[in-house]
Amino acid sequence: MGEQQIQETVQTETQQQQSPAEAQKTETKQQVDNKIPYDRFKEKVDEVNELKRQLAELQKERDEAERKKLEENEQYKELAEQLKSELETIKSNALKAKKEALLAKAGYTDEQVTLLVNSLAGETDEELAESIEKLKTVIPPNHKPYADPSVGNGQKQEPKKTDLRDKGKSLYQRLKEKGKIKTK
Repeated sequence: MGEQQIQETVQTETQQQQSPAEAQKTETKQQVDNKIPYDRFKEKVDEVNELKRQLAELQKERDEAERKKLEENEQYKELAEQLKSELETIKSNALKAKKEALLAKAGYTDEQVTLLVNSLAGETDEELAESIEKLKTVIPPNHKPYADPSVGNGQKQEPKKTDLRDKGKSLYQRLKEKGKIKTK
């Protein structure tokens, strides 16, 4: 860089000392020196054109490779679709199990659960709870009015069903024995 600055300063000083006609001759001489020979220019142009052609070929090969890769990816698309369908079946099975558990918790028997599981609508807990409440109004759960005994205890006997007429007679007898009711 230092030499270049020195040359520029020398040239500017010589131009200032020379007449304008002489200065013009030196400028044209410098311009002629800056010109590139045609053979060298042609070589460079041919080299650039060859590089452009090679670049175009590489881009074409890359595009073909990408297209082939996408074609291979179509197999992955099929695999992804299969996995999506499996996921959907798993979700539907989980929802069905959830519905069955909620119906069993509501007091329906196993037979009722298998029949009523498809009648529930909704996927969230709130929707399912609302659907079960509506179902209870139409089809009441078949549960026993007494609690199941623990494993160690024997089975509790079911209370006898009494008729209202029998209940009234027994009440009348007790009141009569206590003397609350007088007979004629």
